[in-house]
Amino acid sequence: MAPRPVDPADSLGLSAFAVSADIGINTLSGGEAFWADTSSGADNVAPSLQVMGRKGLWPGLEIGAGATHLFDSRMWTISGYGKIAIHEGFHHTPIPSIAVRGMFSRLLGSRDLDLTTVSADASISHVFGVGKTFSITPYAGYQALMIFARTGVLDATPGHDEFSDGPQPCENGEDDCTNRGEMVFRQQDVILRHRPFVGVRFIFSVLRVGLEAMFVPGGSTTSDVELLGGGTETVSDQSGLQQQYTVSFGLDF
Repeated sequence: MAPRPVDPADSLGLSAFAVSADIGINTLSGGEAFWADTSSGADNVAPSLQVMGRKGLWPGLEIGAGATHLFDSRMWTISGYGKIAIHEGFHHTPIPSIAVRGMFSRLLGSRDLDLTTVSADASISHVFGVGKTFSITPYAGYQALMIFARTGVLDATPGHDEFSDGPQPCENGEDDCTNRGEMVFRQQDVILRHRPFVGVRFIFSVLRVGLEAMFVPGGSTTSDVELLGGGTETVSDQSGLQQQYTVSFGLDF
């Protein structure tokens, strides 16, 4: 749900703007217990759609805003970014363009999860012209993604009614855990993800098509959580390698 670049380092230019629809496939560790133990489990992929508008500014600046929807859910994110091309324009010599960019997103549509992401990335690219109306722009970069997450009120015993079903023993031996069945994970440690990416953009007249691949190594962070019945436990980030593949269609004006 975090915004993805899907764009080379070159800025649009002072008078230009662009719109795009980006369809992404994100891999999941669907066989892991934290997915498989849910009521319906999880697929091995999560498709999403990002819609983004971009506007070029002077000198070499670019801003954009958009929204991302996770298919088969009610969840959306609103997002925005700012980019500065610190070196660009040498299209007829083998010198790449270089840009830095900052992005953010905010999750909507989930009462159980409060999620905000902030990222910074650097990228390089170079335009190769074909004829006078067609161009190919390969690019590569690295993004550092920071995830700020906390929950709403969670029910740890959703299949148990404390009023009609009576006490429910705790796993640690206490007689009744129903009075601790609701919990909130307050502000957790910031989760950091390293996200290298490669891609290519094709432009014919005003039509643009982009392809991007992003690879996210597994997490290594830990956090202490309170257990039902008292005590704490150190929980480690068990996420594995994730991959994200995006196809983008849009218009450049």
